[in-house]
Amino acid sequence: MTRFLASVRDPAEARTVLAAGADIVDLKDPAKGALGAVAPGMIAACLAAVAGRAPVSATVGDLPMVPQIVRDAVAATAVLGVDNVKLGIMPGGDPSACFAALRALEMRGCLILVFFADAMPSFDPMKAAQACSARGVMLDTAGKGEGALPDHMSLKAIGHFIDRARRAGLTSGVAGSLRASHVPQLLNLSPDVAGFRGALCREGVRAKDLDPVACAQIRSLMPPHSEPADACFQEPSAPALC
Repeated sequence: MTRFLASVRDPAEARTVLAAGADIVDLKDPAKGALGAVAPGMIAACLAAVAGRAPVSATVGDLPMVPQIVRDAVAATAVLGVDNVKLGIMPGGDPSACFAALRALEMRGCLILVFFADAMPSFDPMKAAQACSARGVMLDTAGKGEGALPDHMSLKAIGHFIDRARRAGLTSGVAGSLRASHVPQLLNLSPDVAGFRGALCREGVRAKDLDPVACAQIRSLMPPHSEPADACFQEPSAPALC
């Protein structure tokens, strides 16, 4: 079943989405880009607020594909104790060297590669994930305010991405300015995770405060779960990937 991932920027927002029933708390600063990083001290405060009630993921920022920069950012975020570290695959740079550097890391958490539907790379996302020992892949959008994920990629293509991830033994996720109206069609594709930010905020603006009513609405559209998600976005009964 698909898990509800809610992106938050501070402990108060973390508590709001937990109260609404989020399966995964995702730490991201919307003021700093598509995958803006939350400061280390704020990550620690959010982890304390969540207190183990749900898996926590954190982005590392919109980084250039430079091996040392990427490796150091991923390692520094992982050591803070989050369950998942999300790395956006940006255009340019040397992604192959980045993947080699990441493979050498001994991480506590699970690495999730994020691919942008409006800036997809020329290389195979699944092979990239395997090259750096990532545990999952997600689709997102880089240009916030320039359309949602289904505006940049057909449902057939999204479904193909999810199916290929499953066959490769990777968890899969979808995000990217998703709204309530997108949920039914995306759930039919059975991603492991569906992520939201703007749809949870006041007036639907990702930089504004969370709206508890909007959070509850998205939760109501997602499949109910009697058990929490494990640390790698998987169903509790699935084989552990960490």
